[in-house]
Amino acid sequence: MSPLLKLEEIHSYYGKIHALKGVSLEVGEGEIVALLGSNGAGKSTTLKTISGLVPPKSGTLEFGGKNIAGRPPHQVVEAGITHVPEGRRIFGGLTVMENLELGGFTKRKDKAFLKDGIDRSFELFPRLKERKDQLAGTLSGGEQQMLAISRGLMAEPKLLMLDEPSMGLAPIIVQGIMEIIQEINKQGTTVLLIEQNARAALGLADRGYIIETGEIVLHDTAEVLRDDDRIIKAYLGA
Repeated sequence: MSPLLKLEEIHSYYGKIHALKGVSLEVGEGEIVALLGSNGAGKSTTLKTISGLVPPKSGTLEFGGKNIAGRPPHQVVEAGITHVPEGRRIFGGLTVMENLELGGFTKRKDKAFLKDGIDRSFELFPRLKERKDQLAGTLSGGEQQMLAISRGLMAEPKLLMLDEPSMGLAPIIVQGIMEIIQEINKQGTTVLLIEQNARAALGLADRGYIIETGEIVLHDTAEVLRDDDRIIKAYLGA
């Protein structure tokens, strides 16, 4: 069976800076795949390339067997991919409800679809229901991350891409976020995860890729990567 997402020899640039140097990876339907590496290795650029924020200069980028390389971001969302960026990037001056409604923007005319998405968000994150009329900028860091993930789910993606969901959060909150990611996956959403906490990510993932200076240097099952301290120390500094 062909993978849901397939990158082959992807090269991406920021101006003259060669950020991705022939990245190839696959994500199968129903998997959680972790993309790991040190700061500046190219992890976020990989997600931005997939989501259309950084169009690739060359290489193949397929989703569901169709070429999506260079599509604008809204078309990537419509194809079934949503991207929860590093730093959450919620709209602080809007309420929780307004943020969620924006997450469903591509289906905004389908009121029943939006209601189902909001109901699902409140089921996953009951705290957001309590805060639904509160300005998003006044939420705690953990609540903002819950909102960012919920906003990403509002378009009912086939693939949810998460960039550093645990950044800046207390360990007990991180544990809760990881459990929610696992639950989202169990409910049928494929996940591509970037996470600074390599052990936590590999505890969730089926497989992992390690990227270094824009190149994939290692790929294996999460179990193999997690149990090899040399790999963790050599590539992830942990």
